[in-house]
Amino acid sequence: MVRPDPTGGPTGDPTGPHATDPPGLVLERWGGVEVRCYADRVRTIVEALDRAVRLFPGVVALETPEGDVTYAEMAELVEGAAERLLEEGLVPGDRLAVCLRNGLDIVVAIWAAARAGLVFVGLSTRLAPTQWAYMLSHSGASLALGGAEYIDGLQAAGADAGLAADRVREVADHLTGRRRPWRGRDIAFPDEDSTYAVIYTSGTTGRPKASQVGHRGTMHSAIAYVRTLALVPGDRTAIVFPLYYVTGHVAQVTPMMLVGGTSVTVAEIVPRQFVRLIGERRITYLMVVPSIWPLLLRDPAFAWPDLAHVEIGAFGGSPVPISTVAALRQRMPQLRLYDAYGLTETHSPATILLDSEFRRKPGSVGRPLPCAEVRVVDDDGRDLPCDDPGELWVRGPMVTAGYFGDPAATSAAITDGWLHTGDYARVDDEGYVFILDRKKDMIMRGGNKVYSVELEYLLVSHPDIAEAAVFGVPDRLAYESVAAYVVPTAGCSVDPATVQNWVAGRMADYAVPRHVRVVDEIPRNRTGKIDKKGLRETMELELDSAKAREGR
Repeated sequence: MVRPDPTGGPTGDPTGPHATDPPGLVLERWGGVEVRCYADRVRTIVEALDRAVRLFPGVVALETPEGDVTYAEMAELVEGAAERLLEEGLVPGDRLAVCLRNGLDIVVAIWAAARAGLVFVGLSTRLAPTQWAYMLSHSGASLALGGAEYIDGLQAAGADAGLAADRVREVADHLTGRRRPWRGRDIAFPDEDSTYAVIYTSGTTGRPKASQVGHRGTMHSAIAYVRTLALVPGDRTAIVFPLYYVTGHVAQVTPMMLVGGTSVTVAEIVPRQFVRLIGERRITYLMVVPSIWPLLLRDPAFAWPDLAHVEIGAFGGSPVPISTVAALRQRMPQLRLYDAYGLTETHSPATILLDSEFRRKPGSVGRPLPCAEVRVVDDDGRDLPCDDPGELWVRGPMVTAGYFGDPAATSAAITDGWLHTGDYARVDDEGYVFILDRKKDMIMRGGNKVYSVELEYLLVSHPDIAEAAVFGVPDRLAYESVAAYVVPTAGCSVDPATVQNWVAGRMADYAVPRHVRVVDEIPRNRTGKIDKKGLRETMELELDSAKAREGR
């Protein structure tokens, strides 16, 4: 497989993925302002499927537990499902809710909803029925389909949301029981500025918000992945991210559709089985949460040359220990690593650190993609100088149109096309972005700011620390104290004093964790992010109990 080099050297090719003014971009209005867009682009996910049918009809599009389908066969299933959904009384603009594991049905659901002009509403299979009920009610879903293992809870949720009993059904053959010839442009493609899905954010406080997923955003993100990762025909990706969230279908299925690659759906990661699947299915492109890498490295089979076909390793969401990167370099020397930063509201990527930039810019999430703009602002929205920390704002065609059914939240989150990410960051004089913290997670220690992500990156740079989670807990004198959970590197041990001394020698004294816990595993939420809310509650209960025992 011949793959072009996307890096263009250590500072980026002037026509490459990080060029400040690359060719092929035009200014178009989006979000009420002019943004940079790819001029020659596939404009909707429906057009992307139509193009794949014309260019790669016999290429296997999906390998799933339910069977393999080519792009031509996938299109026939999508056409049949769209017809069936409209026969059920749904009309363009209606919301279709689905609760399904990764597999053929959920991919068909996304594309069939877009084909029929519906809005796909993905329900996380890991949520409780009461949470599904909120999403069904808030989205105004007209029909809900669920896997057999979820149908009882989904029916209860539907009843709570006011859905008629016959509008909550087991998926059965609703999505893959009918094939119809693909009619291409005989049926008008959707407008690229239309919303075809809403994805409920995985926030740990308050009600989740329903971020609108639009064709313009998805296609710009998919094209950015194709160009930045240098994806080519014949690439094969394993989808471990739940397809009811943004990454699986925006960063994997759609880019594969654009290049004529294959997506292999994975319902659940079991590390040893996943390594075997990577080998047996000849996976070339991995996209995982950072915590997966150490689990894969525990298996001796995760190594070159047997897995020499794995050429792309993308990740994002939290720091990766230097020791893990070094182990990947040693065990998989052919693997190009990419650290992507983005949110549901940016349809996945806004910045990407290229493989060639890891050594030169440790801790960075890279530079903005060609269509993205970033700025760092203070609490009043004023731009800050290079390297000054503030809130990161992002603008471009990949930014959501807003939150479904919540104009107040939309107005609070987007100003003149600029998305307020809620992340504290700094941007250096070369344009590299460094994420310091979630705004809500920043720790105030005696009037001093401690950025948890920055401290986590320092902790995992210790050779004996594999993972770290940092957060603040109430402190009677200093407002907040710094607390840290750490997981030792396999075969190593670490104690609280080691953690504290490591920080004391490298950061200000107020950043040294007062409370340190060494654990075997750090809990994560359904999207693979560290569950800081749960950790904070556990630590606070522990500290309150200790105070009670001491009579304070």
